Amino acid sequence: MKKLPGLLLLIIIALQPGCQKSNESLTPVAAHVRYGGEPAADGMGYYINLDVSKETIIPVNLPSSYKHTDVDVAVTLKFVDAGKRFYYGESFAPGSGLRGVYIVDINPLSR
Repeated sequence: MKKLPGLLLLIIIALQPGCQKSNESLTPVAAHVRYGGEPAADGMGYYINLDVSKETIIPVNLPSSYKHTDVDVAVTLKFVDAGKRFYYGESFAPGSGLRGVYIVDINPLSR
């Protein structure tokens, strides 16, 4: 029984790195959905440019209504970080890459 508190403390310390705050946006963000070419031919596939931060993100679960090669549509979206990085070509340093996200909600931006 004397070892139990020490063991619990060790488990809590070991699990601490898993409690990171994810970089997510559950408030609507203005963005553009685009197609960067076939990944098999060194393209980026479907990606999203965030309007305010100018960050390029890769949607893991993009709805099929946005999956056509001439897509260039303004949208508002909510997303959460998928914890994945995507690398295209040779322009990314190790540890960098484009952030993968899960789309929670996406709607065409009305003008």
